[in-house]
Amino acid sequence: MPVEVANSSPSKATLYTGYALSVLFILFMLMDGVMKFSTAEPVVQTLKQLEIPASMAASLGVITLVCLALYIIPATSVLASILFTGYLGGAIAIHARVGNPLFTHMLFPIYVALFMWGGIWFRDYTLRDLFPVVKNPASSAPSKALLYTGYVVSVLAALFVLFSAVMKFVYVPPAGAPPPGFPMQHMHTLAYLEFVLVALYLFPRTTFFGAVFLTGYLGGATAIDLRAGESVGGSLVPAITGVALWAGYWLRNAQVRKLIPVRNK
Repeated sequence: MPVEVANSSPSKATLYTGYALSVLFILFMLMDGVMKFSTAEPVVQTLKQLEIPASMAASLGVITLVCLALYIIPATSVLASILFTGYLGGAIAIHARVGNPLFTHMLFPIYVALFMWGGIWFRDYTLRDLFPVVKNPASSAPSKALLYTGYVVSVLAALFVLFSAVMKFVYVPPAGAPPPGFPMQHMHTLAYLEFVLVALYLFPRTTFFGAVFLTGYLGGATAIDLRAGESVGGSLVPAITGVALWAGYWLRNAQVRKLIPVRNK
């Protein structure tokens, strides 16, 4: 599996650590994806406890296996990690919605994500230069046209997330309206989280870090909207916002363009 090289290749220990983390992640997600097609009683009961319709299980399995195939291919592993981050964010949101325990259920997708991102991070110098802190943002500045376009797209996407945060403080459900997809008592917490994540995204040194976490958050929002019965178009608004956040960063950072959608040697 080829790796991104900056000044020299990673040490053998670092390289093998990365491979080990990636292999463990691949095996786990392969098992998870295949189980989505099973009608075994534990699988059915898990879907019921999470309030996920059994009819959606196969679709989730297909999404998992497609993203996994992209992760296994070295050139698209970072793109797959971004897609998986949104998927795992959806898993966190679903566990939170039904009130599952924090460390064993809600945070479990984060443990999985650490293996996923860690496997690439240990093998790829370009990713290590961006995540979690950008080491030299000035060295990756593109042309002015790309830079300004990237800033416009990034700011618009960030403003949309900030608008969502503000609305969580002022929104009051109309009398007789169906309950929102997420418990109202958590709305202010979600708003504060959105403010923090946008700040991380807008600060140049932590833009990649903020984009990853916003991807997970917006993936959770998409999952909650779909689970609440929102239209597909409405449910995809958070996902589209996530695409815009990455597109803005992609336009203004040459290192990101080396990683997404296809890693360059």
